[in-house]
Amino acid sequence: MDKRHADAATVVTTARHGHGKRWLSRWVDHDGNERSRSFDRKAEAQAHIAEITGKLATGAYADPRRSGETFGAVADQWLTSKATLKPKTYAGYESLLETLILPKWRDVPLREIDHAGIQKWVTWLSTDPEARQRGKDKGGLSAARVIQAHQVVHQVLAYAVRARYIAANPADAIHLPRKTTAEKIALTHDQVRQLAEASGEVSTMVYTLAYAGIRYGEAAALRVGDVDTTRRRLTVSRSITRVRKIGLVEGGTKTHADRKVPIPQFVADELADVIRDRDPSEYLFPGPDGAAMTIGWFRVRFDKAAAKVGLENVTPHNLRHTAGSLALASGASVVTVQKLLGHRNATTTLNVYAHQLPDDFDNLAAAMDKAARATR
Repeated sequence: MDKRHADAATVVTTARHGHGKRWLSRWVDHDGNERSRSFDRKAEAQAHIAEITGKLATGAYADPRRSGETFGAVADQWLTSKATLKPKTYAGYESLLETLILPKWRDVPLREIDHAGIQKWVTWLSTDPEARQRGKDKGGLSAARVIQAHQVVHQVLAYAVRARYIAANPADAIHLPRKTTAEKIALTHDQVRQLAEASGEVSTMVYTLAYAGIRYGEAAALRVGDVDTTRRRLTVSRSITRVRKIGLVEGGTKTHADRKVPIPQFVADELADVIRDRDPSEYLFPGPDGAAMTIGWFRVRFDKAAAKVGLENVTPHNLRHTAGSLALASGASVVTVQKLLGHRNATTTLNVYAHQLPDDFDNLAAAMDKAARATR
């Protein structure tokens, strides 16, 4: 324990002889400010100063007066500290605060926020139709949205703990709804061909998404100079996304890492026609105005093509999953697919595509049987 706090934490008697709160516990906080509290009995003052001394020693102490600050004021400080994040991430935090969190917690003092209150609010978000901004009758928000809201509340309160507004985070160990995992749809080579042929002016982009495995935002950010038709490679170094209140924003990839991805020869041939006689700085797949293609403009054509060839519930992201699935089916290793898709590690790839890997138990049993029979 800091010797300064040990020396300054003590119990003294006041001038109120024989009546009132005549025992005073007195201590110096982490900022060097003297604090005190009065008690009727000496034992109460001694118990209190022992508790304060322990909290000062372990770093769990928080100034009771600072805990009167409102959640909204601390949330503003926390959001300001996130200004260096990607614009989309920052806008997502801002949106969650404005639409879901601050309407409930903005004016509530931190000292009045407890675990039970947060749990009740999370349950309400999950189950009550009123939690939806436009009043649906299907129950509460999706599990993913509720989890996102809780994560932001937890981060704000964790900031409050670090800044010594409160001693502990009441958002810890909250019971959250479980997210359901939607079935990921992967197309066959023939389905990709049908979809691309029906997509008209975005057909080459459909082929690129389905075989290069890049994200839509990465495809939208590709420049003509990123295509190497000789080596059959695409250089993926940027991504474009739509940010609330801002519009399209170009930045780094999701993993903040550049990568080169392979493309089949027939896709390279298609791209050779797309890039012929064009400036290397132009967008590879521009929108009608020459700027980056928006997901909305692409989806109109993509969705019409999908409906035309009878593909239900297929989205542009399914083309990325298709690339991973077709690569594995062709015999590519998990590490190769990881590099293709730009996953941070092979664990992510395994979690997504484990069901498509060959049954190693059958292979193991067959190999052991063969080895055993050879000795007989």
